Amino acid sequence: MEIVVNEWLLDYLRPDAKGCDMDLAIKFVNAWVKKSDKVVIKKPSPFVSKFYNYMKQFGWNQQFKERFSKLHKLLFLDSEKTIIAEDSDIEYLPEEVKTKTPPDDEYLIELAYSKQDRIIVTTDARLQDRLKGEAGLKIHLLQEFLQNYLA
Repeated sequence: MEIVVNEWLLDYLRPDAKGCDMDLAIKFVNAWVKKSDKVVIKKPSPFVSKFYNYMKQFGWNQQFKERFSKLHKLLFLDSEKTIIAEDSDIEYLPEEVKTKTPPDDEYLIELAYSKQDRIIVTTDARLQDRLKGEAGLKIHLLQEFLQNYLA
């Protein structure tokens, strides 16, 4: 399975994240590492920019630095766990999907449309509601996704 994640993964691993959010992110990462699934990210993207901004912003925190160093290896160096898509790999959205997509989430939907599984894991219920039922696009909220993913 190829899974598109948005910035919740990074936000939930910040040193100032709520404990329950951090637990969810760690559960997701641990399950993903154990499975043969891949996370799909786009480079460049808001996700990648946020990753490096957080490395600078929170690099003083040793636990954060260890978490993000491991995540860096998984996301940017391990082709068994991550697919990095470039602009040339992206399929443009059908107009009816594009009009429903919030501009800040457009890169996620394009990324999902460029993959066979078309699975997005998010914490944004608004995004899920707006695109419900679109041409094979599966948008799962993190907690619902983890219920099945951890089983």
